[in-house]
Amino acid sequence: MHEYIPTPYEAAMRLRAGFGHSEPRDRESGSSPYRRRTIRPNGTPDWHILIIIEGKFVTFHDQKQEVHLSPGQAILYQPHATQDYMLREDHESGKTFWTHFFPEVSMMPFLKWPTTKSGTGVMKWEVNSELHHQILNACERCVSYLNSTMYRNRSLSLLALEEMLRLLHQVHPDAVVGHLDDRVATALQFIASNINKQLTTESISNAVGLSPSRLSHIFSLNMDCSIMDYIGKQRINLACRLLSDTILPISLIAEKCGFSSAYYFSARFRKMKDLSPSEYRKIDRRKL
Repeated sequence: MHEYIPTPYEAAMRLRAGFGHSEPRDRESGSSPYRRRTIRPNGTPDWHILIIIEGKFVTFHDQKQEVHLSPGQAILYQPHATQDYMLREDHESGKTFWTHFFPEVSMMPFLKWPTTKSGTGVMKWEVNSELHHQILNACERCVSYLNSTMYRNRSLSLLALEEMLRLLHQVHPDAVVGHLDDRVATALQFIASNINKQLTTESISNAVGLSPSRLSHIFSLNMDCSIMDYIGKQRINLACRLLSDTILPISLIAEKCGFSSAYYFSARFRKMKDLSPSEYRKIDRRKL
């Protein structure tokens, strides 16, 4: 058996999943104010999904707008979006499936959820339907694989998570669910494998077997951004994960993320995050 050695990009990928139980402290009545509330003003660097299994929850936006969630509903928070939700006061207990993850390339078309006025994505389906049981089954396998000692357990868990996302898209209000062009998927895989190297539209198009202009066109149609904008965002997202999860020096993080110098990396990071890499690391560490 060959030993699997992840690339720096893969090593920074995180996946967490589980089932959450919310109830008043000391099992008091449903009107108790001591119920679990999750508040993350700046969100998290990954994607976050919450599926309501039992009870009713409410999510807040800017402490003004409220979205009420019942069983058969799921909410999707994009990276760095405010996360603020809790069990509704008129319910004594609740159960949810939750996951924080960095999506695989094949998941991207299934993360374009219909959004509420607050900007968060919400899906809704019939409880007790066949689809409902299939979604919960995928959630259970996602958690089970992740907590197992099986070889490549994270990959198995990601497969179950993608299955759950594809099932949720069965109830997407759009008539046509977007499909990621295979050539764009190949380009994304090439970018992920070479994120620490110099990348150009020409080098990526050569790997895909298309002209630079043709690849640029279909890439923009599929990803709603240019190739170089996507690469820039991916490099900064990777840098955020390395700053949060490692003690690597800034200069080495810049190199692993494909920046030509630590100075250029710091300038680009500040432009996108309004913080220097060092400042971001200090603030992120305080949240732990």
